Amino acid sequence: MNRWSVPRRLRVALETQPPTTLVNEAIMKTRLTTLSAFLCVLCGSIQAADFVLASKDTPPVPIIVFKDAPPRTREAADTLAGYIEKISGQKPTVIDGAPQAMPDSAIWVGVQPEVRALFPKVDFDFQHPEEIVIAANEKHVVIAGRDRWDPARMEVRARESVTKGVQQEYGTINAVYTFLQDQLGVRWLWPGELGEDVPKRERLALSVPLEYRYHPQMRARGSMFHFSSLGYKGYGRSHEWTMRQRLQLCSLSMDGGPGFGDWWDRYHEKHPEIFALQPDGTRSGFPDPHTAKLCMSNPKVWELWLEQVAGALEMDPHRTVFNATPNDGWASGHCVCDKCSAWDHPDGEPRGFNWAKRKETRPATSDRDVTFANKLGELLKQKYPGKDYRVLMLSYGHSRPAPVKARPADNVIMSMVANFLGRAGLVDSGSTRGDTFREQFEAWAKIVPSMFWRPNTGSPAGWQQGLPDLHVAQTIRDFKDVAAANCMGIYIDSVWEHWATQGPLYYIMGSSRGIPPLIRKRSSATTTAAPSAPPRRMCASISRASKRSACPSQ
Repeated sequence: MNRWSVPRRLRVALETQPPTTLVNEAIMKTRLTTLSAFLCVLCGSIQAADFVLASKDTPPVPIIVFKDAPPRTREAADTLAGYIEKISGQKPTVIDGAPQAMPDSAIWVGVQPEVRALFPKVDFDFQHPEEIVIAANEKHVVIAGRDRWDPARMEVRARESVTKGVQQEYGTINAVYTFLQDQLGVRWLWPGELGEDVPKRERLALSVPLEYRYHPQMRARGSMFHFSSLGYKGYGRSHEWTMRQRLQLCSLSMDGGPGFGDWWDRYHEKHPEIFALQPDGTRSGFPDPHTAKLCMSNPKVWELWLEQVAGALEMDPHRTVFNATPNDGWASGHCVCDKCSAWDHPDGEPRGFNWAKRKETRPATSDRDVTFANKLGELLKQKYPGKDYRVLMLSYGHSRPAPVKARPADNVIMSMVANFLGRAGLVDSGSTRGDTFREQFEAWAKIVPSMFWRPNTGSPAGWQQGLPDLHVAQTIRDFKDVAAANCMGIYIDSVWEHWATQGPLYYIMGSSRGIPPLIRKRSSATTTAAPSAPPRRMCASISRASKRSACPSQ
């Protein structure tokens, strides 16, 4: 053999090792390869069991929803049955409560005594708000979550509307929509039938064993699309979509505006002393009744606020967050009394303030607002011991800079009006230092125990008017940063629901899979669940949905 016809690596081995050694090594490698392949096949055969929900040869397994389930949960079980029919062509029966004759296989919706026996190793004692679990073996599936509701208080009356079917936590409902998306591959790209992407399968099955568990970091999600939040009767038209994206049915309420808008009308004659002292010595309510500021250091303000809390609890006994945010008109009419002024820190950022016929530079009101919120939080604890009640305070206008010394108490939630959604490097117009909204947000994030993000969107490129203002990459970055700052909720003012031109961005914002840190926080997972939809899967979904449109130009 010509030595140059032998590959160099083999030639070196032949020259340096005895032939017997080379042969033995080759045999050993072959045996190991064969053994590895055998083990892979064996493991695959052990793990490849399926639980069949429906097929053309067998009827679909029934859905058993727990007895006396609240209306929205019962409706979610019907929705699950409807989508199984859309996928497989066969609709399961929905049964209320476990039947006397137990079926061989079933989909169990909600925690009920039978599932504890069917899944003895699964923990159904949920430790976290809105926690869910999806588990399956060869015979049964359970889709459940932490549910909290008061059967006697399922209608909440506001001043102008009534919201029905209200719960404090909607774990099982959100678990159903998670199952539909993650396990059955259903997507809701935009509202309505044309926005649905439902795969068709003759055989609908799950790989088992399966256990998936998570609880949301963002407990206040309903006002991300607040025009389509629960109970909102006005502009929004996407209520069903926000529910299926697991945004609408959340466990923490979040106001987006001030807390004292009607106080001038209610109290200016009987208690004029509670309003802000102006430099001219009056308590005039400048600049106007709906933006009148308060004398925050006055104990009468605290007393009346507690009365307002009591009134709110009368209308909704399960409410837990109470607003104490000053009225809008953020540069005007703030109190200049000695006690309120003493709550300001002299090293706070200098800001420009306005009163009637007067302008002045004074420290930011961040320390003042936090001190006020802390005082209300202290009184709230004293009046309602053992209750998980919290005070909501917006960081807005002259309280946007982080406080110098004051720190929010553990029952105070700061809501950051930091307007950087989709806008990089935007500077706060009220900042004399030229601070950006993102810098202010990051400074607050270092010192607060609880935080919401509440950006104003404005209309930098036609956002409000429905122009294709699509800042997808920036928005993904913004949402990830907000989640990393341990935010508990998001309120966006506003998403105007221009689906035709801005729909892809809305899908990214609303999809719990689009930005995993936004809604999902895993407590534990042992799962063979389908991975989140990659861009190629999303594009395919959009393509299929768009082909169903009656008008190709759309």
